[in-house]
Amino acid sequence: MEGMTIMIKKIDVAILGASGVVGQKAIALLQDSPHFHVNEVVASDKRIGQKFQDSVDWRETNCNLPIDVGNLILKNALDCKSPFIVSCLPTEMATILEPQLAAAGKLVFSNASSFRMEKNVPLLVPEINEAHLKLLSDQRTLGKIITNPNCSAVGVTLALAPLMELAAIDHVSVVTMQSASGAGLPGVSSLDLMGNTIPHIENEFQKITEETKKILGLINAPANFAISTHVHRVPVHFGHTATLHITFKESVNPQDAISQFQKWNQKFPDLFLLHDINGRPQPLRDLTANDMRAHIGHIRQGDKPNILGLIVLTHNLVRGAAGAVIANMTAYLKNTL
Repeated sequence: MEGMTIMIKKIDVAILGASGVVGQKAIALLQDSPHFHVNEVVASDKRIGQKFQDSVDWRETNCNLPIDVGNLILKNALDCKSPFIVSCLPTEMATILEPQLAAAGKLVFSNASSFRMEKNVPLLVPEINEAHLKLLSDQRTLGKIITNPNCSAVGVTLALAPLMELAAIDHVSVVTMQSASGAGLPGVSSLDLMGNTIPHIENEFQKITEETKKILGLINAPANFAISTHVHRVPVHFGHTATLHITFKESVNPQDAISQFQKWNQKFPDLFLLHDINGRPQPLRDLTANDMRAHIGHIRQGDKPNILGLIVLTHNLVRGAAGAVIANMTAYLKNTL
């Protein structure tokens, strides 16, 4: 009927680890979602039965705690009724709870690292490897587990994917500068981090190396180029920066790389923001609160014609965590409706 508005019921979502920085960012991002509604929140066992607003130390700076979510009563993860689960749990808890939830028929969208490298679990960046959702048919549970990558690996893969169309890659050198918020709450001691850089994050270089190859490979075969990775924790609030030096098997040039990013922007609007000013991108100047873009700068020729260097910056709590989970839920819906 003319003038009639069709109301589409939103899908109920439970947030596990709702009080952490990633859980809080997921709650903030889902407030404006046309598809999903936060219906349940889960935190540690000692807080079950409390109102979320009385329990959480709300740190999300982009919005106040939504009233409807603040009034929710914290519950046990296995008591959740919502069909979609956003898991922002620590690895050790995710390893136990996520398979139980999948066995109970839940669709678990996980930010944890527990099952990312399992052969039948999609490690998803929808713009790159949406076809990997086919792996779900190999999961024998009533529900399923879908993961998003490590918060730096997502930036690395977004930067590399368009360039793989230029020529075969032989080797990638990755050096990361990862923000304090990537360590969660309470995070790294201020006395350790202020005015300092820490060239170690537990298990991080392995995650970036392995996950990059899985995301950029075929469904059942990882990418076959070599990766060398070094990681650093730096005194930055939000935003992970990675410096990449990419060795190709044949000559490439910076202008062709720029053209590739522009070509991908035609398929995925605003996926890349290209910076042509020296000293950019910078987390403080260039990231927005809900930024899902990959900021690319300093695209340069190496000292050989088959080497390119660049910098990629992504928001670790958005593209690297909560926003990635929501993008995966959206991709799942698109592929199942």
